[in-house]
Amino acid sequence: RPAARRAAAAAAPPTKLVVSEGTLAGTTVALQGQTITLGRAHDSTIVLDDDYASSRHARIYPDRDGQWIVEDLGSTNGTYLDRTRLTTPTPIPLGAPIRIGKTVIELRK
Repeated sequence: RPAARRAAAAAAPPTKLVVSEGTLAGTTVALQGQTITLGRAHDSTIVLDDDYASSRHARIYPDRDGQWIVEDLGSTNGTYLDRTRLTTPTPIPLGAPIRIGKTVIELRK
């Protein structure tokens, strides 16, 4: 039943947010249904020391169905999901790169 296990694993929700590139590479945040804020502001969940990040740059949050969403908060330089600049809140595929300035973040299991 390896195919059944793979299908179940593919459907499993992400459990963590991982910074894969940038000065915070290796940083991990456990996903527990909370909203995660990203930006230069000191009260952000992930504080970005990046000239291309706005104070309140983006947020990542679960919708009512448990799908994780990324939303740009009117940043100057934009938030990118898989090289596409976001204009509306967008579901995040597992492992898809979210880029804010020089920082890349991914949802992982």
